[in-house]
Amino acid sequence: MKRKLATARTLRLSPNEEAMFLKEEYERRRKLRLQQVREQQKYISYQIRQKVKQRREEQLHQLEEALRAEWQKAQDEKMKALEELYLSSLRAVGEGHRQAKEN
Repeated sequence: MKRKLATARTLRLSPNEEAMFLKEEYERRRKLRLQQVREQQKYISYQIRQKVKQRREEQLHQLEEALRAEWQKAQDEKMKALEELYLSSLRAVGEGHRQAKEN
C-alpha cells in the first residue's frame, strides 16, 4: 500500500502531456508579455499626449502674453496721443480770445 502511494505522488507526465503543458505555458507567457507591451504603449502614448497638451498650453499662454503686451502698448500710445491732443486743446482755449482782442 505504501508503495502505491509513493508512486502515485511521483507520476510523470507523458511526452504529449509535457509538450502540451510547455506549449500552454509558452502561450500564457506570450499573452502576458503582449499585454504588458500594450500597457506600456498605452502609458507611453499617454505621456506623449500630456507633453503635447502641455506644450500647446505653454504656447497659447506665451501668445496670450505677447498679444496682451502688444495691446497694452497700443493702448498706451493712444492714451499718450489723446493726452497730447487734450493738452494742446487746453493751451488753445485762450488763444481764440487773445486773437480776437488783437484784431
